[in-house]
Amino acid sequence: MAQIVDGNKIASEILGNLKARVQNLKKRNVEPALAVVIVGHDQSSHTYVKKKGESAKKIGVDFFKFEFAADTDKETLMARIKEIQEQHQLAGLIIQLPLPDRLWPDTREIVNQINQEIDVDCLTYQSLGRVLMGASALVPPTPGAILEILKFHQIDLTGKVVCLVGRGDLIGRPLAAMLAHEPVTLITCGKDTKNLASFTKQADIVICGVGKKDLVTGEMVKKGAVVIDAGVCFDRPDGSSQEKMYGDINFESIKKRASLVTPTPGGVGPITVAKLLENTVKVAERKFVIN
Repeated sequence: MAQIVDGNKIASEILGNLKARVQNLKKRNVEPALAVVIVGHDQSSHTYVKKKGESAKKIGVDFFKFEFAADTDKETLMARIKEIQEQHQLAGLIIQLPLPDRLWPDTREIVNQINQEIDVDCLTYQSLGRVLMGASALVPPTPGAILEILKFHQIDLTGKVVCLVGRGDLIGRPLAAMLAHEPVTLITCGKDTKNLASFTKQADIVICGVGKKDLVTGEMVKKGAVVIDAGVCFDRPDGSSQEKMYGDINFESIKKRASLVTPTPGGVGPITVAKLLENTVKVAERKFVIN
């Protein structure tokens, strides 16, 4: 049976370290602040924002939430994003994704309204370029959380075959760029890759970030593999009126074959929030403190 990653424990250690750093900033009269822009009424998105706010409060980071109606037009939203940055001294600004369907095609243009120096999600063109070149001072939160898990559990990457399933901007694309600087053999796939199992079975480490329930099952990974699930989707179990959160993997079958596996929830998610706040504190230290 696999060892199950305790994401809350890892996140707690990161947040504990950040709390001490925030206290040091406040001694220098610096009040680090993180702002989140959220559009629409998607319940899961509001839940994620709430968790970010709670974690920020734990470590002493000021947290601002700017809510906009689902029918807000692109021009209004972009103008308000610029105003928020002008009116507040921020160490971080993020736009909670996904945006409502009517704005989704404009996601890249909207995200690029964030000043690169406070882009703690690392999603603007400038930030992604720095990540690609291995020259970013900040680490994209979810890829950072995945690498944090490997580091915490002392998984040596040297010579390993890594199968990365997912090509999105939040996880797959930046993580592939980061792994390109590691001594691994990298296989990249997507949810529509034909015969996906032929690739995942080769891997010592399987990382999923698609958002499709049961995309990877136990028979698709080799015995002793490390399996990290960063995908999130919601579904109603048979006969239930309540939505339940799932990842990309079939956890019950994979935990019988893997050596290490992340659960959903409680795996990558809490660490992602901690890494977002770590970026925010880094920006505050660099932006407001003269060494």
